[in-house]
Amino acid sequence: MAATSASLQELVDSLARKARADYYNPYTRFDWPPALPADAWWMSPEFLSVHGTSLVEDEVLLKSLARYETVNFFSLNIHGIRELIVEVALRIHTPRFAAFSDFLHHFLGEENEHMWFFAEFCNRYHGKIYPALPSFPAKASFGVNWKDVIVFGRIVIFEEIVDYYNKRIGADGRLPAVVRELHSAHHHDESRHVAFGKRFVKHLYDNAVAADDQGGARADVENYLKSYMSYSVASLYSARAYRDAGIARTTDIRRSALAHPARQQFHLATMARVNNFFVNNGIFETKWAGVDGS
Repeated sequence: MAATSASLQELVDSLARKARADYYNPYTRFDWPPALPADAWWMSPEFLSVHGTSLVEDEVLLKSLARYETVNFFSLNIHGIRELIVEVALRIHTPRFAAFSDFLHHFLGEENEHMWFFAEFCNRYHGKIYPALPSFPAKASFGVNWKDVIVFGRIVIFEEIVDYYNKRIGADGRLPAVVRELHSAHHHDESRHVAFGKRFVKHLYDNAVAADDQGGARADVENYLKSYMSYSVASLYSARAYRDAGIARTTDIRRSALAHPARQQFHLATMARVNNFFVNNGIFETKWAGVDGS
C-alpha cells in the first residue's frame, strides 16, 4: 500500500485519541423501560417509508408502522455492522493496514457495542431481530486493492445512510427517550467513523489507481457501489414491517412506495453527502441517480 500521508495519519491519530476520551459504557448508559407505549411514535413520521405517498393515511396504522420500521432499521444496523466487523477484522494488523490499526481497534469496539444495543432494543421490545436480507452479490471480480475500495466504500455508504437517520431522529422529542438516546449515541460515534471512512476511501482509491492491479476496474467499482446504494435504500422498505404493522397488500405497497416521486426525492437527500463525496473525489464520474435511475 502507498505510504500514508502525514495529514491522514494525523487525522487517524486524532480520531483515536477522541475515541478514548469519549468512551462510554453502553451496558450501563441506557435506561431500558419495561415497555414502550404502542401509541407513541417510535420513528419520526417524516422518516417512515410511506411518508409523502398517501399510501397509508390512518395515524394508528402509521404509528404501528413506526414501531416495526424502527425494528427493521435497527435490525439492518445489526446485520450491516456484523458484516463490516468481519471485513475490518480481516485487515487489521496486516501490513497494508498497520498504520491504521490503533484507530481500527476503537472502530471495531464501538461497532460491536452498537450492535449490542440495537439488538437489545429489538429483543426487549419486539422479542426478536428481523432476519438478514440476502447478501449483496459481487457482480465482478476485483483485485486486492480495488476490493479494499469496495469494502470501505460500502462502509461509508452504510454509515452515511444510518447517520442521516440518527442525527435527525435522535433530536425528535415525540419519540420515547430510549429511542432518541440510541440514535443520538450512534450519531455521536458515527461522526468519527464517517470522518475516517471518507479520507480512508480516498486514500485506498488513489492507491488502487496507482497500483493499477486490474485495468479498467474503475467503472466496475463505480457501478458496483451505485448498485449497493440502491440495495441499501431498498432495504429500508420492508414487506415484513408492513405485514407486522397490519398493512394489507404488502408487496404492492412496498413497490409503490419505493418508486414514488416523494420517496425518490428523500433518497437523493439521504444520499446527498456521500454522492458529493464520491463525485468530488473522482471515484464516481456521475452521481447516483436513485433506485430506478442508478
